[in-house]
Amino acid sequence: MKSVEIILAPYHGGLREDRVGAGPIRLMEMGLKEALKHSCVETHVSDLGDIPECEGEVGRAFEVKRRVADAVSRAVAAGHFPLVLSGNCNAEVGTYAGLGSPDVPLIWFDGHTDFYTPDDIDHGYFDSMGAATLTGQCWQRLAKTVPGFTPLDPHRLIYCGSRHLEPGLLERLSATGVSMVEGGANRSEPFADALDRLLPTRVDKVLIHLDMDCIDPSEGMANQYAEPGGLTEKDLLACLDKILARSGALGLTVASYDPSQAGADRIGEIAIEVINRVMAHRG
Repeated sequence: MKSVEIILAPYHGGLREDRVGAGPIRLMEMGLKEALKHSCVETHVSDLGDIPECEGEVGRAFEVKRRVADAVSRAVAAGHFPLVLSGNCNAEVGTYAGLGSPDVPLIWFDGHTDFYTPDDIDHGYFDSMGAATLTGQCWQRLAKTVPGFTPLDPHRLIYCGSRHLEPGLLERLSATGVSMVEGGANRSEPFADALDRLLPTRVDKVLIHLDMDCIDPSEGMANQYAEPGGLTEKDLLACLDKILARSGALGLTVASYDPSQAGADRIGEIAIEVINRVMAHRG
């Protein structure tokens, strides 16, 4: 029987169940565990526990990464597929590290890129730095405190669904070697067709990151930052089929789902369908 470890990381800005931090708990309430069992998947659940309040947002957020890395490592050692349900995207650093920082492609579905550094922005939104941290663009010293972490080669990062991006950011992404299937007005063909051309042809395993605001708001609002021009459920599942027809998934992180938004349960249903689709492709 297939087995999955559901790792609950319900934090945003280091605060438990705040905004998108409530998403992991809501997915469980919506019957994720039961849906997996119905698909003959053995399920195990773990929770990161309480994060100390005294370290500030950055300190708490890196503690989340460290705990995610430990939980993913334990899950893999026990023979379970690691499914990380996270408040925000920073947890991907922990997922990747917990897998041993594998030399594999990372397919990152997101309405944004999270590729900012502290010197690129003036609003200080820490969650916008997750992919930049992952690829060694910033927070290098703290990233070294995450067990098993080494930076991901940007050439192995493939975005799908990011949109409304500033020209300067697009230039920097291109310069670092990141690949992208843009959403919004710059999309000229189906997402799945464009992604298929970017996927490596001789790779057995990939890592998948799903930020729920890759989904177009016509399906429901994943969070307050969701913008038009994203993927429909049909688009997302078609993309997954392209990925999984070529490669198995090493792990899956689902993030940035705020159940307080309009139409949020529809977004939750899509997330559960994606999780089931990924598990169905595992041998």
